[in-house]
Amino acid sequence: MDKLGIVDGAVVVLDIDNADTLAMASRPSFQPDHIDLAQGGWSNRALKAAAPGSIFKTITAAVALEEGVSEPDEVFECDGALGKYGFTCWKKEGHGRITLEEGYAESCNIVFAKVAQRLGGAKLEEYARRLGLDQTVGWAGNIPQQAGFRQWDSEERGQIYHPDTNPKDGGVLVQTAIGQRDVLVTPLQAANLVVTLYHGGEVLSPRVVKEIRFQNDRLYQAFKPARAEAVDGARVRKATARTLLAWMKDVVDHGTGQALHAAKWPVAGKSGTAEITLNNGRPGENHWFIGYGPTNQPRYAVAVAVFHVPAGQKNKSIPLFREVMDVLAAAKR
Repeated sequence: MDKLGIVDGAVVVLDIDNADTLAMASRPSFQPDHIDLAQGGWSNRALKAAAPGSIFKTITAAVALEEGVSEPDEVFECDGALGKYGFTCWKKEGHGRITLEEGYAESCNIVFAKVAQRLGGAKLEEYARRLGLDQTVGWAGNIPQQAGFRQWDSEERGQIYHPDTNPKDGGVLVQTAIGQRDVLVTPLQAANLVVTLYHGGEVLSPRVVKEIRFQNDRLYQAFKPARAEAVDGARVRKATARTLLAWMKDVVDHGTGQALHAAKWPVAGKSGTAEITLNNGRPGENHWFIGYGPTNQPRYAVAVAVFHVPAGQKNKSIPLFREVMDVLAAAKR
């Protein structure tokens, strides 16, 4: 992050087999024994919720496949605008005729807006929770002398809709489908979403500590693997999860993540750019990339986010994701 000049953002690396946290970085950094509250740089950005942009299309795609409202090869028409709500695609001239599967690879806003119109706002929220969003996912449980212990301090749960928002509103619906409007996700949740797909829809709880031992190596406390709560125990089908992981390969192969061809080992993922308003009132963006690698034998689930970037600046999330994956590839040789 320092090498790329990132001053506000986060990186999360999880073991894809069990969701354990292998690495985490947050900028701006701070010294725990010298916190300057006035500067506002004293929190762990990996646990703070922010607008995710198009990585949320992974949720919308999951709902479409689960509810049978669209098939991967269904063809949509994107001419750059939906024709209502002032809703447009990032590609002003449009993608033309494009399938749902290719719409994911190319991150077409119009495809996912049209899919969401068939689903309704309640379904988006339901499946987001099934896949580990809108809830804290870090390890929590009962230990001696303390019930409801949480390993992660001040982890935010994020949200899909603000309490005052009407999910049935058409404009709200299409914006939510592409990770805008009220949607907030933490980098920890985003990385864990990839783990969840890898485990066929099972939401695991990332640990930062496996156990605590005394100086003489006697065990004091062990933290057994845990799972996050699902909505009424519901999950997505394993087939849906496998499909989305395959679509992440398309993103890198011929979609918005083609720059990752230069990575040291094959990777897959999903990009996201969220439109926000900066503190100075000017337009800004959050840049995201989530994914896994190596694709032939996945070991790591990674989420990177670069926050509060002035609109129009070069996206640093993809080169950051590549650098992180290259570090992991070198470490495993």
